[in-house]
Amino acid sequence: MKVSTRKVILDIVATLPLLLLGFVAYTTMMNSNREGIRIVTIFLLIIVIVVVMVAYMFFHKKWMKLNKLLFLTITLSTVASISFLMQDVTYLYMPIMVGVMLVAIVIDEQLAIVMHLGLVSIVGIVVGQGIVFFSYYIILGIVAALIVNYAKERTKVLIVALALSLFSGLYHTLLAYTFYDMFSFTDLLLAIGNSALALIIVIGSLPLWETIFKVMTPLKLLEFSNTNHKLLQRLLVEAPGTYHHVQMVSSLAERGAKAIEADALLAKTGALFHDIGKLKEPLYFIENQNGGPNPHDEIAAEDSVRIIIEHVNYGVKLANEHKLPTVIVDMIKQHHGTSVVKYFYHKAVNYNDGVEYDAEDFSYAGPKPQTKEAVVIMLADCVEAFVRSLSESNRTLEKIEWIIGEVIKQKFEDQQLDESPLQVSELKVIGEAFMQVYNGLYHERIKYPSKG
Repeated sequence: MKVSTRKVILDIVATLPLLLLGFVAYTTMMNSNREGIRIVTIFLLIIVIVVVMVAYMFFHKKWMKLNKLLFLTITLSTVASISFLMQDVTYLYMPIMVGVMLVAIVIDEQLAIVMHLGLVSIVGIVVGQGIVFFSYYIILGIVAALIVNYAKERTKVLIVALALSLFSGLYHTLLAYTFYDMFSFTDLLLAIGNSALALIIVIGSLPLWETIFKVMTPLKLLEFSNTNHKLLQRLLVEAPGTYHHVQMVSSLAERGAKAIEADALLAKTGALFHDIGKLKEPLYFIENQNGGPNPHDEIAAEDSVRIIIEHVNYGVKLANEHKLPTVIVDMIKQHHGTSVVKYFYHKAVNYNDGVEYDAEDFSYAGPKPQTKEAVVIMLADCVEAFVRSLSESNRTLEKIEWIIGEVIKQKFEDQQLDESPLQVSELKVIGEAFMQVYNGLYHERIKYPSKG
């Protein structure tokens, strides 16, 4: 997940006092001749660092799912354990860079950097490393976390590997000259090789972590966002109106998610698949009727709503059959939340047949959106459907802006956003992002004079 550089910097700055305190305590410990004091100091420092790491996760990442938490714990523990075992060889052999890059790709850069600072501190304290170790791995880890996601496209892996390796080699050489006034060609090669090998291991092992921990990485999302996917091709042929609808929803969701610093690629990909369930009865959805007869006119409102609601269940079934990632399946389930299908509910009530109709019978099963990305998809879906229903002459930017505000207001008042981590202030940002997309589509075109 992509996060803002400002947030990353703030987290690093907030962690600096702790690092400084730890380094002072560590220096004092190293200069002590009493083994008992050294052991107690090491133990206390590790406890403090671990508590800070856990506190950060609780306060800043409390929405993290269990599978990612398990992945994070195992990754950090494994990297630390291997590094401890390698204390008798040069630190340039340690796999510390693997940990920070894996966390940056699978979870996000912000968390990766903070966890990396803690990991480097613990490893350095336990194995008794000096200032060069800390200076080298702290800075290199921050750089790696910030650039590794550029390797999400396989064509850019080599470029990122070269950039990281060159930086690693040059930076280590600078540190060696600064603190030891020496140069080692062997260490230069080790620094370059360590970073390059770490990136290769990270990218190469991603399918394994995706399978074991059921996590979604940018590389995997890119594969599913390809419009040549079998389900999307079926939409194009069997439900062309829905196909064009999901393309537009995908564009809106991507822009909206990016604006609130959520996972734009995840929102884009989830939006592409959110309506695949309409493949079951495509002609019962207005975007596929192309001005033809509406089959809902021939059946009761109760039957109509069952068909409409079923597109979510059938979408989940198709997603599971085609082995779509769990996170996308969840978005299919959540993209309508527990909303009432108001058109058919009011149609039933207006029968005036003496039957008392329950709105719950005309509602989606849910659950409500659980993530920011799912909320953005829900809003984009409703906005796009509303805009698409307008006549061409009525599809003005002023009208679209009103629709966006109205959709957001209705979903908020209907409490459909209550179970997500979205902040109220972010709703306005999402609405503005949607308008940017429509501004690009419906801006006033220059009228060229006719010939003659």
